[in-house]
Amino acid sequence: MKRSKIYLLAVFLLLLAVVAALLFTRRDRESSKAIFSADSTAVAAIEIASPDTSIAFKRENGSWRITRPVNWGIEEGHFQLFMRDVILKQYSTEPLAAGKEALQQYRLTKDKALRIKAFDARNKLLREVWFSDLGNPFDYFCFAGDNEVFQIRSKVNSFYGPKLESWRSPYALSLFSDQLLSIRVKHPQNSYELTRDGNIWHFKDKLEDFDVPPGNLVMGKLLNALSHLGSNTMLSGDTLPPASAVPAPECEVELMLSDNSRVKISFHAWEDGNYLLKIDRYPDSYFVVLFDTVFRFTRNAALFRAVEGDPPGL
Repeated sequence: MKRSKIYLLAVFLLLLAVVAALLFTRRDRESSKAIFSADSTAVAAIEIASPDTSIAFKRENGSWRITRPVNWGIEEGHFQLFMRDVILKQYSTEPLAAGKEALQQYRLTKDKALRIKAFDARNKLLREVWFSDLGNPFDYFCFAGDNEVFQIRSKVNSFYGPKLESWRSPYALSLFSDQLLSIRVKHPQNSYELTRDGNIWHFKDKLEDFDVPPGNLVMGKLLNALSHLGSNTMLSGDTLPPASAVPAPECEVELMLSDNSRVKISFHAWEDGNYLLKIDRYPDSYFVVLFDTVFRFTRNAALFRAVEGDPPGL
């Protein structure tokens, strides 16, 4: 083989080795890891803050709850997606940009970014991360105190901001038939009491006294309402109307539970044909519900007596 060809082959092999080394080095730099933690059980508390509001969560006995601005159950589906899309999300460790100007360019400043903190069971800060949305398919982030910018393949700001209504369970009360001993109802047209003996409910008012037939639809709808009573719209804090603005109740309900505790609820006419639901367990909140919810409790005796199908007017 001619010396020139050997020389060219050697140069080619050397260049190939350099390219391979560069690719290997770049691939090594572009390794991925979890933004907050690869172990969800290591995270015991979370805070999410925007420039104007915030919300906090805590894991207690294996279950997550909202602790601020109210103490409330979470909306499980939304929170699970948040854990997957943010807390456990993997990212490329190769930064897109770096420096103070980059933070300004990507809106990763305290007055613009969505800030998320994760804490362990001892309330020690695990990590604080700032996120921004520039209107692209994916968002950007930086670690608090650092000036490197990374991309997350999720939409964090638009889906996981600190708005309470996005995070809380809509159910303020969830009681099932076997948890109830009696239901007392008072409204302008009537007052009645339903009492349970095993699987049989008994209706009584000033004129009627009978067992509610099994499968009665009106009874079923009333119990169904009590199993998930609440609303996606809660008025509390700054949105809580003054007592003087809330009219007298149009329907009052008292529940006696199997543990001998009591729950009192009331319905008050409100705006746009809706009603305010008041539950004594939450003295600083109202829930905006539709008339249909109130209607479940104001049916007449004849409808509770019906045996099959919907009687006229059901």
